[in-house]
Amino acid sequence: MSKDNDPSRRAFLKFAIAAASGATTGAVVAESSSTITLFDGKSLDGWIQIKNRSTDLKGWIVKHGAMASTGAARGVIYTARDYSRFRLMFTMRHVSGNPDHQACVLIFCTRPQAGELPLDALGGIQFQPPLGGHWDYRLGQNNAGAEEFTRFIKPAYDPHKWSRVEILADASAGTARMAVAQPVGSRGREILGFKNPAAGKVGPIAWQMHNRGLFDEYKNVTVETDPKINDLVTVK
Repeated sequence: MSKDNDPSRRAFLKFAIAAASGATTGAVVAESSSTITLFDGKSLDGWIQIKNRSTDLKGWIVKHGAMASTGAARGVIYTARDYSRFRLMFTMRHVSGNPDHQACVLIFCTRPQAGELPLDALGGIQFQPPLGGHWDYRLGQNNAGAEEFTRFIKPAYDPHKWSRVEILADASAGTARMAVAQPVGSRGREILGFKNPAAGKVGPIAWQMHNRGLFDEYKNVTVETDPKINDLVTVK
């Protein structure tokens, strides 16, 4: 059977196109049974916030159907489940910051254990959509990385406008790729790649508020586990 006549491939591409346009909201009942919604636009169920000891304010809330950082303090909110090989898709924008910093997504994170202080940024690998900044927060690293990151282009995207982001990651190989589409619904462009087998780690996915005074928003968040198509679909 040719790829064009493969029903499962056609079904997944149909869902991918809808997800790329940001059309998926609420519970996903998709042709790809391995794709689930991580945020329903109504609550933070399925996510865990790490309370910053410097403030009693919550770092993340639901605002106008989006997961929104409150600018309270540096910290993260992470998924209740762990992920190994996955396609993460979401729509985001950086609203403002004082002091300013780009929005941050963390993968290959270390889940905090009961009674232990969490690692800074969960010791994960940081991607900064939509422009492609990055950081390696693993123990003993805490740097921008060297050859493990590849920045393919420097797009002229406006971080304050909504972007559709796709991150394809494989913990077993220590690889990840990020594509961004702006405006939402347009074809994505591959911005950033990562490869370091030693960094690959099964763990939660997280949004990071890099510092106090940052306001970012995320919506239409889905994750496909063990994706059938091992390539970025939003760049097609």
